Amino acid sequence: MEEIIFAIQPEADGGYVAKSKLEKGAIITQGDDIEELKAMIIDAIEGYFWDRPDEKPKSVLLKFEEVRKSYYY
Repeated sequence: MEEIIFAIQPEADGGYVAKSKLEKGAIITQGDDIEELKAMIIDAIEGYFWDRPDEKPKSVLLKFEEVRKSYYY
């Protein structure tokens, strides 16, 4: 795998959540700040690919997404 793309969104109560869809599942993790989130992403990738290290991505891209709120009346 060449690259994993994580969508980063701020949480309403603080912190961030990162989500990445993969061919076989997904990786989702969270952190209280950006530095912790980066560490958690690395840990989640290591855990996801622990039994197939040759498939680990060569790079990780973090994409910050704007949170859009929906209001229903």
